[in-house]
Amino acid sequence: MQITLFTIFMSVLWSSVLAVFNYFCRKRQLFIKHIGIINVMVLYLFAVMRMLVPFNFSFTKIIHSEGVLNKLGADAYPLLLPSVVSVWAAVSTVLIVRFICRYLKAVKGFLAYGIREDEQCKRIFRLVSHECERRMRVPIRHSTDINIPMGIGVFRKSIILPMEEYSDSELYYILRHEYTHFQNRDLIIKILIHIYRCIFWWNPAIYLLEKNLARILEIRCDLNVTGSMQSRDKAEYLTTIVTMLKRAGTGSPHNVFCGVTALIQGNCEPEIIERFKIVSAGCRHKKRNRLFVGSWVLIFGLLILLSCSYVVQPEYKASASGITTETETMYNIRCIDNTYYVYFCK
Repeated sequence: MQITLFTIFMSVLWSSVLAVFNYFCRKRQLFIKHIGIINVMVLYLFAVMRMLVPFNFSFTKIIHSEGVLNKLGADAYPLLLPSVVSVWAAVSTVLIVRFICRYLKAVKGFLAYGIREDEQCKRIFRLVSHECERRMRVPIRHSTDINIPMGIGVFRKSIILPMEEYSDSELYYILRHEYTHFQNRDLIIKILIHIYRCIFWWNPAIYLLEKNLARILEIRCDLNVTGSMQSRDKAEYLTTIVTMLKRAGTGSPHNVFCGVTALIQGNCEPEIIERFKIVSAGCRHKKRNRLFVGSWVLIFGLLILLSCSYVVQPEYKASASGITTETETMYNIRCIDNTYYVYFCK
């Protein structure tokens, strides 16, 4: 296996194509209904993995180009690659360090908030933890600095609530939603994807992938919470989301930091409508069309294989200076099957 500037270019190109393709498929509710939310996440994983594998394999075919790519030149290529990698690594390092600092600062600030110890909160949280598969210690905190419920912490988890009064049903759905995020390890996924974006900061498709994967995580959480609910309970859950959206106001304070999970992320009406439609349809319990799922997985698998099978790169031909004379020795350079041979002729 070999990594070159051109294999990196091809992996970025194909990963971007897969990410954009996933985006347009995901926007169709019918697609999620038939293929399932987990399989949609797997398809996103395909797009992520393709960019992390910029190798030239033994079966990879080289497609030579004599057009624009040749302007790089055989002499410019060794100089261009180190410069590109240096700038790439420097910016990526800065972005990752900045994110880690922001995240640690946010965790430290949230852990300083007071813990809710009222009987209503204890009673409802016990109910939530008993209904979920895994039991975790998650303190419930409150603060006037936030306007939407959110969860934070990979090792020291906390649910943060605005300083508001909640009915039992509202508090139940809020805690159940954030607790489910922890159960699904959604925060870990969000952090890893954001670091992935920091590494490939120069690719616009990665920003689209991160945004849409965050929506997929919210939809999966909604379906996990409401999977066994009746229509009336689903209506109460969706009503709670609307209530929290109204309390958050019409501004932008609830565009939350990417290192947390939240009941509402962004003041985006299409996103809320999409979540409502999918929850109402109950896509989690729909019987999957195995042929449909198998076809899409096969298509993506073939695309991945195709993307690894060909690499476009310039073709360099030996110039007239390839034959030089020094005293009585002649050096003859020939290119056969992409390999350069040097012949010494007396």
